[in-house]
Amino acid sequence: MQKKVTIAIFILLIISLGVVLYSLLSDEDSDVIISDSYLTPSVKTKREDIKAKGWTENLANVSKVNFSYPVNELFMQIDLKTYIPPKIKSYRLVVDKADRYSIFCIVQTLSSMNLPFVLEKKDKVPVVYVGSKTKDKLLHVVKKLKDYDIESKIVEVYL
Repeated sequence: MQKKVTIAIFILLIISLGVVLYSLLSDEDSDVIISDSYLTPSVKTKREDIKAKGWTENLANVSKVNFSYPVNELFMQIDLKTYIPPKIKSYRLVVDKADRYSIFCIVQTLSSMNLPFVLEKKDKVPVVYVGSKTKDKLLHVVKKLKDYDIESKIVEVYL
């Protein structure tokens, strides 16, 4: 008996809460009504114009310079050339072998010629970026690597 009364009260509360929420959310047409006696004459004429015209006609006839678009998204194009430094011309040494001996020979050859380089390993293949401004030194590196039976070539890259 006590369970049935508790369940009935609980259901009654849920139904009353639903009715209250429905009545609050369904009153979208209820606006705040301000009497015309409290408005200035210019506001009265604007209110009459708005009632006579639709919102699209009202938006089309706006003559203000500082107009903000009624949207949530905005597209901007910024010229970043002044902020991003120019790309630097560099060279990449493409090597056919990726074993320890080949990498050791490449590092020793570039170090002996005092060339700045960066060795990067991508997918089990070493990539060597050499910081030389002339291609002549790099051709000399390719010739030295042929002595160690390492085939290589030079590719221009921009970093």
